[in-house]
Amino acid sequence: MTGERKNIDVLIFVEDPGAANFAAPVHVALQNSGKVSVILSTGTALKCLSDRSIKSTEIRASDSAERILDDLAPQILLIGTSENPDSMGFKLRETARLKKIPTVGVIDAAMNAGYRFRGRSHSAFAHAPDWLIVADEWTKKLFVDLGYQAEKIAVCGNPHFDYVMDVAARLSQAGSASLRNRILPGIGKDQKAVVFVAEGAARLRRLAPVAPSHGYTLRGWGSSQGRTEIILEEFLTVVQFLSPRPYLIMRPHPKDGPDDYQDYLRHFDRVDSTSSPLELVYNADLIVGATSMLLQEAAIMGRPVLAIIPKIEEKNYLLGVRTGVIPVATTRDELEKFLCQLLGEETAMSNSSDTGFVYGSTQRVISFIEIILKNNMQMRLQLKS
Repeated sequence: MTGERKNIDVLIFVEDPGAANFAAPVHVALQNSGKVSVILSTGTALKCLSDRSIKSTEIRASDSAERILDDLAPQILLIGTSENPDSMGFKLRETARLKKIPTVGVIDAAMNAGYRFRGRSHSAFAHAPDWLIVADEWTKKLFVDLGYQAEKIAVCGNPHFDYVMDVAARLSQAGSASLRNRILPGIGKDQKAVVFVAEGAARLRRLAPVAPSHGYTLRGWGSSQGRTEIILEEFLTVVQFLSPRPYLIMRPHPKDGPDDYQDYLRHFDRVDSTSSPLELVYNADLIVGATSMLLQEAAIMGRPVLAIIPKIEEKNYLLGVRTGVIPVATTRDELEKFLCQLLGEETAMSNSSDTGFVYGSTQRVISFIEIILKNNMQMRLQLKS
């Protein structure tokens, strides 16, 4: 941690891809508006930001939160959440509170609300920041129901969706024939391309294993315990009977290892973990998964999407499913019906502009940050007087 400018306006910490995607447009917009913004990153967020040409400073668990905040002296600390119970974000939040620095948590999706700030405690808000910025009213309700103050939550949308819309517009203007051939080598001339989006192998899921008694409506091949594996097995069972056979691409989760899906790879034409995820789904004819944000992004780009959800309650995890933009299959019969419909010749596979998502989330976040900056400055002036 050297060479960064002191007395910055906004310090951002992220370590997971969802948080990095949420924060990246905010960081760029802050800089464009004349504010001084710095991103600290670790884990998979590092590559996520690098892939988008966003400069960030890598920090490690051994770095001192107090030294970081003393060196940078931010006016506000924005913290992206993660699944890491020992996140540096918690240390930064505790230290910021001691130094009277306002803290804001950014929430990109509704799932795991009770674990975002739990750490290794038994309290959902053991490490909660002063304010929350959430993507939608449903997510706000989840946090309010858990006990967070409603007046401390700002519903701003997800700034990443603005970025996704911009990318879709650029790809639409550029044309995708050559890009499609590069991303999907060997695809037949009239063959449909289907991307299966993994959501993390069983070894990554803290709530695995899964048992039928947990309310699953899907069983997979009978022996798998992981959520992604069960969904994947259901998908492969149905897709093998489709004619003509689609071109199948597996998109692993960023945290997945090279051997996590070894037993399934023979069913796929390609495993793609290196292409731009947005370019990949833009050039696909159908994107299939559970509740991954990449499904949401594909829907925003106007691509056909199908969510395979093994538990009825999980329909609320993804905004596109809740609003009806993304169809959902919870049984094998539904999965077969939707796959036939979405890959049928009668189905129009062109991009649709009616996605139900509204541009402008980034500016709403910036406006909220500016309010906190202004209030914090006024409070500091009052303390000095």
